[in-house]
Amino acid sequence: MLGSAGAAQRVVEPGTPLQPLVDAAAPGEVLLLAPGRHAGPLVIDRPLELRGQAGAIITGTGTGSVITVTAPDVRIEGLEITGSGTDLPAMDSAILVQQAAPRTIVRGNRLMNNLFGVYLHGAADSRVENNIIDGRQDLRLAEAGNGVSIWNAPGAAIIGNTISHGRDGIYVKISHHNRFENNTFSKLRFAIHYMYTNDSRIAGNRSRGNHVGWAIMYSERLEVEDNVSDDDRDH
Repeated sequence: MLGSAGAAQRVVEPGTPLQPLVDAAAPGEVLLLAPGRHAGPLVIDRPLELRGQAGAIITGTGTGSVITVTAPDVRIEGLEITGSGTDLPAMDSAILVQQAAPRTIVRGNRLMNNLFGVYLHGAADSRVENNIIDGRQDLRLAEAGNGVSIWNAPGAAIIGNTISHGRDGIYVKISHHNRFENNTFSKLRFAIHYMYTNDSRIAGNRSRGNHVGWAIMYSERLEVEDNVSDDDRDH
């Protein structure tokens, strides 16, 4: 079967081990997960598309990250992902995107009850778009992760996401030329937390009911416009 742009597509039924399919996939292949629960964790080490039909869920073991991406040009779309670990230094996430994985696209997923939603750890020019990210509610603030964390990932675009619960909605450190646009944040410490990040754009975001809307620290040459802070303790 052919997927988008003529790429080979394989439909994966629940109960089928995912890692062997990834390990055998050709570059650009589409793995389309059928509705139901699929077992993680999973390491994606080649460019491919991992997509879900409505009702497809990948469940982690409660240890580590559910999906780790270590190759460029990977696309993850249309899945519910849950069950990461709770190790902050290990960056336990629904989706952990490593430095070797530029241009990753994470789009239209539901990332539920994980420590971090998406962690871009050096993955340049990646996009996190139109996801629902709802973090863990059973952890103290000091133990919680962020909806989206970015470290040294120039060109990252975080657009149109709905992020709630956890520490910060988006936390970015030591990066540049990022775009954070049209995201909605609630029930967090900071909606957006900037540290040492220059030449970037924050526009059209909405923060509601958080401790602080926008924490912009040690950053220069930013475009900050048309953001709304509604019922936050501080702007």
